[in-house]
Amino acid sequence: MNTVRIKFQKTGLSIFFSHLDLQKVMQRALKISGLPVWYSKGFNPHIYMTFTLPLSLGHESLCESFDFRLEEEMTEQQILKAMEGTLPDGIILTAAGAPDYDASQIKYALYRIKMYGEKDRLMQCVSHFEESDEIIVTKQSKKKTTDINIKSEIKDLKVTEESDDSLTFTALFPAGTTYNLNPALLLEYFGEKFGVDTNGCDVLRVNLMDENLEILQ
Repeated sequence: MNTVRIKFQKTGLSIFFSHLDLQKVMQRALKISGLPVWYSKGFNPHIYMTFTLPLSLGHESLCESFDFRLEEEMTEQQILKAMEGTLPDGIILTAAGAPDYDASQIKYALYRIKMYGEKDRLMQCVSHFEESDEIIVTKQSKKKTTDINIKSEIKDLKVTEESDDSLTFTALFPAGTTYNLNPALLLEYFGEKFGVDTNGCDVLRVNLMDENLEILQ
């Protein structure tokens, strides 16, 4: 039995799929593909499937992946060919093969974020981030609510593009199986402090990285 990792992009209208929706989409695609997929045993057999790092609703990504098992050996070309036409618009498969890193190695995610509004107000957001010693936000989990300083956690925030009505920046956010920082927390902070409408921001996950900031391909 072979574990296969499918890598894919999630863009366009597919950003409105929740993680649960995405699981159903991928299960359906694997069933339609006719691939010799391994199912769990027992009363309710299901396709074994694990996603490397679930993506927040409304965000795009160029570096998504999930693992499943095949009962026969197959090449990358055979797997991708079998899955042609099985997925909705916005989900594009980019590779298929053996897992090349463990999810526990993920420590950061590089995001590209585009905000819209008056240029001066958007630049205020960036300047405030750069000049502040701390930026306190409230992070909610299922069990508790915690105030955290995200200034010390977000790395390498850089403006990459600006115009009269938009500003794009990149930044590294903590990510992984043990701790994640959603970029929405920073955007909500900017919205509350500077009156920027952050509901329509474009958020794109570009790469996943290890503790040494090496890209996990």
